[in-house]
Amino acid sequence: MKKLLAILAACVIGVTTVACVGDPTLAKVNGEPIKAKTYEQELKFTKWIYQLQYGDSVWEIMKAQDPKYQETMKNQILDKMIQEKIFLEYAKKNDIKPSEKELKEFKEQNKKLLEDSKTKEGLKKAGVSEEFLEKLAEKSATMAGVQKYIEKKSVPSEKELKEYFEKNNEKLDASHILLATTDPKTGKPMDEKQKAEVKKKAEEVYKKAKAGEDFAKLAKEYSQDPGSKEAGGSLGQFPRGAMVPEFEKVAFSLKDGEISQPVETQFGYHIIKLNKRVKLNYNDVKNTMKQELTQKNMQELLTKIQKEAKVEKFEDKLKEIKFGPVDTGKKSDDKKKDNKKTDDKKANESKKEKNS
Repeated sequence: MKKLLAILAACVIGVTTVACVGDPTLAKVNGEPIKAKTYEQELKFTKWIYQLQYGDSVWEIMKAQDPKYQETMKNQILDKMIQEKIFLEYAKKNDIKPSEKELKEFKEQNKKLLEDSKTKEGLKKAGVSEEFLEKLAEKSATMAGVQKYIEKKSVPSEKELKEYFEKNNEKLDASHILLATTDPKTGKPMDEKQKAEVKKKAEEVYKKAKAGEDFAKLAKEYSQDPGSKEAGGSLGQFPRGAMVPEFEKVAFSLKDGEISQPVETQFGYHIIKLNKRVKLNYNDVKNTMKQELTQKNMQELLTKIQKEAKVEKFEDKLKEIKFGPVDTGKKSDDKKKDNKKTDDKKANESKKEKNS
């Protein structure tokens, strides 16, 4: 059941709303509308998921974290639905259909949900129809199909893989000394005066390193990088793309044994020592690089699909949708307790009157 709920929760985000008059369009994706009634069904289901996972107090907690959480979440929900619509339209365009096996699995999950009488009653109380669950199964299976299609499309050819290897055929074994430009007390960036002092200190440490003092000892004494300080500044081996651009540019320009002048990044001033370049063997890294390039291609394709989609969002219509009361069932229980207290109080007062 927990695994099932996790799958369903991953499909939604949001809270419930009251029904609105008519069925206005809240957004369009490539001319295809997202209607208010569809939006509301998502919200009702989400309300049920949230309360099931986090309890009745979830809304109080969210309000404490963000007083405007209602508006925030309304927009988040619509944005999520827009993203789904983009990829469902992509599926339609490319004739991507869910596999019978996956569709059957999602429908079986719905069946298990409805077989539990307590769960079924909760869904009914939340206003979630079986028709909605049926559509959710189809949508989830289609999205799974889109993911597989994009992943398959993103697998590089042997030629692409070799070209990628030629650009990434080495790693660096390097060390560094970091003098941070973040205030240790507040965690905020230092002002210009403080940064100037840190830079001056970094230049002094750089001169010591260039003069031949042991780099590892200098790192242990001066570096403020907790991850490498005790290891004498050692960063181990890393490929391109592992470090921030400013650091990487200088590190890959060094010769074996060379020490850089202080390099500024968002973290502070780095003094980098290139211990050695490590040449990679194609057959040893082929599978790893294939995975890396597949992920890179997938991300680029996902971004392209999103950018090419024509999205219209009607903020005024979204604002018209109001939040309804969150019926957790807790109020009715509290009311029963209050009524019982009142009845007990009246009974006690009646006894006192008789005794007097």
